Parts: sequence; C-alpha cells; structure tokens
Amino acid sequence: MRVVLALIALCLSGCLDELPDDPTPPAARVVTSWDPLLCRDPRQRVVVELEDDDGFAISSSAACVVGGLTLDARKWGFYSGVVYAWRLGEPMRAVMRVTLAVDAPVIRWWVSTPQ
Repeated sequence: MRVVLALIALCLSGCLDELPDDPTPPAARVVTSWDPLLCRDPRQRVVVELEDDDGFAISSSAACVVGGLTLDARKWGFYSGVVYAWRLGEPMRAVMRVTLAVDAPVIRWWVSTPQ
C-alpha cells in the first residue's frame, strides 16, 4: 500500500507548476483587442511589446484570427512600445508605435489590426 501511495505522489508531483520569479500579482491587466475579420493570413500573428518608465518590458503574441491577447502590467503608469504583424520566417511588418496609460486594474485596449 505504501508503494502505491508513493507512486501516486511521484506521478502527481510532476503536475506542479513552477513558481514565477516574481510572485507578486500584477497591478493591472491589459486586454488588447483587434478585429480578427481583417486578418488576411491565418498564419499571421499580432505581437504587442510594451515597456514601462523603468525599462521593464512585457510582451505577448497571438494568432491574428484570435482577435486579442492579455498582458500583465506590474505597475500603473505609462507604457510605450510597438504593435506589429509577424509570420515565421518573415520580418515584422505594419509596425505601429504606441503609448498606453495604465491607470486601472483592467485596461481594455483596442488597436487597429496590423496588416
């Protein structure tokens, strides 16, 4: 019986997630959206890269047809960066410089669909 319990414990221990480097919760969540009907290629991805005043960068990407992605901002303030379209093996295109004010726990941010 002990052997069975030990095997179950061993198997379940592999399901544990790693603790993040910074365990503090984010100060705000940025929900970025665009119009997925304007996406020309289903392989295209939309990338959002933002940086705060201290130089701390946050970034994420999603398939263009998904129509959105979420970023966790560690503090309130102004973030600047870029939004662009990207495909594997190709350079980034439709680069848009952006500035975003994060001043609430949830920020809903609409960007034009990068082509």
